[in-house]
Amino acid sequence: MIEQLGVGFLPYHVIAKRADDFLRQYNPLNDIPVPIEEIAEFSPNLEIIPIPNLQKNFEVEGFISSDLKCIYIDQFSLSERPTRYRFTLAHEIGHIFLHRQIFQKVNVSSLESWKRFMEEVDEREYNRMEFQGYAFGGFALVPSNELENGVRRNLKELTPYINACKETEIVRDDYVSYAVDLLASLIAPTFDVSTEVVERRIRYEKLERLIP
Repeated sequence: MIEQLGVGFLPYHVIAKRADDFLRQYNPLNDIPVPIEEIAEFSPNLEIIPIPNLQKNFEVEGFISSDLKCIYIDQFSLSERPTRYRFTLAHEIGHIFLHRQIFQKVNVSSLESWKRFMEEVDEREYNRMEFQGYAFGGFALVPSNELENGVRRNLKELTPYINACKETEIVRDDYVSYAVDLLASLIAPTFDVSTEVVERRIRYEKLERLIP
């Protein structure tokens, strides 16, 4: 039986607003990197439960219980992949802020019940919900104002590369994507996230417009 979750469409700006609300409530001092593990453990009173080989065996980094009190996390990510671990926590917290009523309708309280849920859920709805969780995670860990400040601070590091491109008559449209990648790699450590997360945030905020 395919379980319908009722996952609606959420525009990016709505997800961004929910993430901003989350940060105002749980990171009022605007600490960067966002202390997402501390927030998960102490503010919403969540328990973080590591599971060995979760990603290897089930191709998922984490999931949340229906009572919204437990985040189950891949043990290897927790111990060896800190940026991935942080993003997974932010993603799962996103489900609390975006999908509370949906999760409260299903029965997920363990790995076994999560596996049953995955066997029954409508794949398209699940993918939509996951996409929204990923978006929330990016907004929560890489806040807009701090991201733009980071881009502006690091633009000077691109100067030699941009000048070299211009000297060889490489047009901006041909080098801007690489410049975004380079910027993301410079900025990502500030937020303690992967380069890919920052790259997506730069593109969403259209901050590549700042690249000369």
